[in-house]
Amino acid sequence: MNEIVLFTVAILIYLLFIWKSGKVFPILYLFLFVYFIQYVFSVYLIYSEYPVLRKQMPIQQEQLFEFVLPALFFLFAGVFVFNRDIDLRDLLKKITPHQAATLGNILIAVSYFFEIVEAIGAPGIKSITSFTYYLKLIGGMCYVFAPSTKNIVILLLVYLDLIRTALSGGIFIDFFVWSTYLFFVVCLKYKFSFFIRSTFILLAIPVLIFIQSVKQEYRDATWSGKKEVGVESLADLASSKKNSENDPFAKSEGVVRTVGRLNQGWHLGKVLKWVPSRQPFADGEDFFGDLAGTILPRIFFADKKVIGGQDKFYKYTGHKLSTSTSMTIGVLGDFYINFGRWGSFLGLFIFGVVISKLLNLFISRHVLLDPINIIWIPFLFSYLVRANNDFYIVINSFVKGYLIFLVINFFRKKF
Repeated sequence: MNEIVLFTVAILIYLLFIWKSGKVFPILYLFLFVYFIQYVFSVYLIYSEYPVLRKQMPIQQEQLFEFVLPALFFLFAGVFVFNRDIDLRDLLKKITPHQAATLGNILIAVSYFFEIVEAIGAPGIKSITSFTYYLKLIGGMCYVFAPSTKNIVILLLVYLDLIRTALSGGIFIDFFVWSTYLFFVVCLKYKFSFFIRSTFILLAIPVLIFIQSVKQEYRDATWSGKKEVGVESLADLASSKKNSENDPFAKSEGVVRTVGRLNQGWHLGKVLKWVPSRQPFADGEDFFGDLAGTILPRIFFADKKVIGGQDKFYKYTGHKLSTSTSMTIGVLGDFYINFGRWGSFLGLFIFGVVISKLLNLFISRHVLLDPINIIWIPFLFSYLVRANNDFYIVINSFVKGYLIFLVINFFRKKF
């Protein structure tokens, strides 16, 4: 692959994503951008520019891209062949401040209610709070359409709580993802220009590199109690690291760590190396087990998958994870182990069609009739845009999220 072609394609996808964000909530275009960056762009950089990271790759670049490139082509062909974008800017003018504030209040109250119930030790509540936690974030988005002083303060408090959670655990993915979602809701409401939209994402890159440069040291220091949790600790670690580094920016530890963190080729490469040479294809058994686990409650499906388990990763990669680590083989890996090379291309195309249709149906049946429901799009499809999630996580989050939407929407309209 030629570097000029790689960078040109990355820039074009980025510009398409930013352009679409001025008319729609760009979840599908963010999906396209993230997958290209994590499966193609970062992987190419590792093979060509970062030998310290290349040593971790289990197979050669040509062997990996022989599967990745057509797999992504079929996946995105399925997504965009049947996709129908609807300009939502004027539609959002129909949202009344009272309607938006009421829904925001409900969502935030429900979210914190379940957090309190979990905190007092109620059994079996964690599987619920893993979904209801994010209700406060989309509840905060509602206040974008009801911009009173009180509502803006609540919005800021909700997202400051998100920052607090990120700093206390040293895990920043939710902060980046949900801040991005909030920004694109604001873009649609206030019709930000193309320049402002594109600049925001570009400015996020040095923040991402900064956090990646000290994230591991920050976790070690705060988890061990040597430093207090907070922005000041991050800044101290970054300052000391900057003083001790002499490498150019492109080779700095922050950039190297960021490229390594973005890379999804490592997981997929291990799958391609291990299956079918060491582990036979699942012939759809694992895939249909995921579907059954999504639809049926655990009481009726004893073998229902536990999210975060390590058995599947070990089975299809041969790599034993540490007890504190959780990884998946991703959507591309899932379709490969179930249907083989050519079967996975067809399966990914169909999956792309299904994702596109689900989004279009939600917009036509719920957003067009009640525009405030636009805030549910990131809630339903958030796990789709995280390339490290597998098929089960993506589908399970949509199904459970949609059920939560139906319940809350029912009571909102009823009372």
